[in-house]
Amino acid sequence: MKACVLRASDYGKMKKLFLDVFSNEPWFDKWDEKQLDLYMKDLTENNNSLSIAMYDETEELIGCSLGYVFNWWEGREYFIKEFFISRRKQGQGEGSTFLDLMDDILRDKDIKHILLSTEKTVPAYHFYQKNKFSVLDDSVFLVKKIPE
Repeated sequence: MKACVLRASDYGKMKKLFLDVFSNEPWFDKWDEKQLDLYMKDLTENNNSLSIAMYDETEELIGCSLGYVFNWWEGREYFIKEFFISRRKQGQGEGSTFLDLMDDILRDKDIKHILLSTEKTVPAYHFYQKNKFSVLDDSVFLVKKIPE
């Protein structure tokens, strides 16, 4: 396994992998092609975007972390917006391996913290806790729906 910044030539494979993962259990997202393309561009084409990929021994793309780097008073932070592993590889330790491999990339970019948000009712919540992420007791994630 190896992790590196997502190759531009693998952008289409990344979109396909994302769609396969999040269109199935437990999320069942219903992406149309236009919204998916807009979302992927939002995640990958900003000055502070950081897209990291994991490839298996045959160079097949099997996972991605899509997010942003922000500067903070404690140093640089990487906010993961999307983290996904091929459904064929889930539950086999590949996600944990990917997070470990990402540490070296992030350390080289002088990033001090990884932040993310997830739902407590999905398996990802326990996966992140198992991989040394902790819930911040004094922080909450808030949302406001804009009235139509």
